[in-house]
Amino acid sequence: MERVVIKHLSGSKANQEVSFPLDQVPEISLGRDAASTVAYDMERDDAVSRNHARITRDPAQNTVFILTDLGSRNGVFVNQSRITGSTALHHGDVVQLGAGGPEFSFQMDPPPALTPKATRQIDLRQGTPTREISLGTAASADVRPQRVVLRHMTGSKANQEVSFPVAPTTEITFGRDPAASVSYDAERDDTVSRNHATIKRDSQQKGFTLVDLNSRNGVFVNGARIRDSVTLHHGDLIQFGAGGPELTFQLDPPPADALRATRQFDLREAAQTREATIAPAAAANTGSETAGVSAMTPGVRGVGKETVERLITETKVESRKSMVNIVAGVLALVAVVVGAFIFIGRETDKKIEATSSQVQAAKTQSEATASTVKAMQDVMTPKEIAAAYSGSTVYIEVSWKLIDLTSGQPLYHQSWQGKPAYVRTPKGDLEPILTPQAQKNSVPIGGSHSGFGIRRDREWLHPDQSACRCPVEDRPCATGGRAARIQPEEGTGRRREGSEHRWYPEKSVWSKTPLGEQKPVAGRHDRLEVTFANNKLRIPAKLARVSDEHDVALIKVDTPAAVKPTPLAPESGGDGGVKPGDPITVLGYPGVSPRFSLPANREDMLDPGGDYRDIPVPTVTPGAIGKVIRGTVTRTGGATGDYYSESDSYQLTANATVPGNSGGPVFDERGRVVGIFYAGNPTITFAVPIKFAKDLMEVKAVIQ
Repeated sequence: MERVVIKHLSGSKANQEVSFPLDQVPEISLGRDAASTVAYDMERDDAVSRNHARITRDPAQNTVFILTDLGSRNGVFVNQSRITGSTALHHGDVVQLGAGGPEFSFQMDPPPALTPKATRQIDLRQGTPTREISLGTAASADVRPQRVVLRHMTGSKANQEVSFPVAPTTEITFGRDPAASVSYDAERDDTVSRNHATIKRDSQQKGFTLVDLNSRNGVFVNGARIRDSVTLHHGDLIQFGAGGPELTFQLDPPPADALRATRQFDLREAAQTREATIAPAAAANTGSETAGVSAMTPGVRGVGKETVERLITETKVESRKSMVNIVAGVLALVAVVVGAFIFIGRETDKKIEATSSQVQAAKTQSEATASTVKAMQDVMTPKEIAAAYSGSTVYIEVSWKLIDLTSGQPLYHQSWQGKPAYVRTPKGDLEPILTPQAQKNSVPIGGSHSGFGIRRDREWLHPDQSACRCPVEDRPCATGGRAARIQPEEGTGRRREGSEHRWYPEKSVWSKTPLGEQKPVAGRHDRLEVTFANNKLRIPAKLARVSDEHDVALIKVDTPAAVKPTPLAPESGGDGGVKPGDPITVLGYPGVSPRFSLPANREDMLDPGGDYRDIPVPTVTPGAIGKVIRGTVTRTGGATGDYYSESDSYQLTANATVPGNSGGPVFDERGRVVGIFYAGNPTITFAVPIKFAKDLMEVKAVIQ
């Protein structure tokens, strides 16, 4: 079927094509009116009038079409020549609606057999004409793109490129959410929303659509903000928020209609400049006329010498007067101009100073507003934090023993007269007397406990829990090789029944050896297992590093699938920006919380099992930073039952989460981990600042 094809070359419809059956289209109207046959965009195609032009078919010849200017403001151009009224259209003509407006190519399918292509008129003063580039037969073939290429132009990902295969890709998401296909930096790309936009492939796999996911700052394509969604084309420039990061959308290989050939013109048809010559006859006539005038001029009377001298003197006097007047006028004018410039300069300086003050005030207000908007965008509720990061908070079970490295046997707390025995160190501290032989009423050095951790690149952070609890009340002690009993004395502090003394094997006199020599004792893990939230499978773990500054350790777990990492708060100052009163959310598995259990049924007939397994279910506890503690804190009384950090700590108001919640992540209101819960009682709790955990994840030199 014969048809008319309009291929849009520029404007809002660039790279689009529309066709009309030849026997069904008596008229094609062009304009920004929505009722036009070809309706242009009201904002982007502002050079086009509401009813700009129309294409009609010649009633005498069905294959001849007439283009008519409907009195448009900016005119109609055919092959870059403005038309007046109407003109005939030919196959291949390029029509432009208004100077600088959108262009389209008028074509007939199939093309006429012997229709010459109209030559575009040019102006030779504009420079050397562009030669025609032939696209060849390969460009016209149906080329299907194999991948989508996103090239980042600005923002935190500037000069980076990412590609997605077209076949399996149905959607590409953009935002500051770490789970987005293209995830932007939460600090540097602050105009991007958490879930900003998405690119979807249509069901027929013929194109891609960009959809705005109700972002706060909008989505822009080629500088124009979109409403809801828009069809993407090869080479489109996408921007997320005004002033936000930009990227180009490209298809590889590009579609055939992504490049168009340069229009050809013929220099032989350009108007030539006519050369003007003076005929020899005209020159001869001029000479004869001059001679005639000379012949007709009568003689002139002579002038005397005195008259000439007088005239010269008068001329010199008049010249001096004129020169003086001119110089005086110039000086006066210069003085007026200089005065005017000085006055204008002073006024301008005042205006510049006032404008600078206004600009600075506006800048300060804008920064404050941007900071407020950014803070409002990033705030997360405890419910959102629990939904996002409960799966990254694991339950950890530990049991260990203190081993004599010489014999490989476990060490026990030696007893004396049926009670634990101690030795007093040169510093005055009490430490248990160790023995590799089990005695009656002797206590093995070791223990078991549980806690929790947060995931960071398949590594988990967990409290060290390296202290051993030893009974204090009515304890025997060895001093100088003799046994003695310590009794409470008045004024030294009362010991409550059941109070405990914390002893650190790592800092014990039993562990003190010269540099380079092996220590006589060491701890050994009999059990170190990790269980994910709402799961019953225990996964073995291994200890990676232990902090020598605070109560925190790093363990590694091999998991078959990736787990969502928890973001860690950046360090900005000694306390990482944490202030008293900041809201927090603690995740974990406190011991006072009721537990869930499921039967561990096995299909193995040799080991049917039958026991029950605890299923860890996270608990969410909101609160606030009560106090930021720096350095060593010691009570005046120095009671042994109190536990204080020897380094920085955060005092919390989330007291309902203890006991048994050691290792639980402490999130700020932006969903970032600022600390790790590690100590407390029902009235007061503490957390390790996250900076001590970060030190375990890297190797840093402490001296130059």
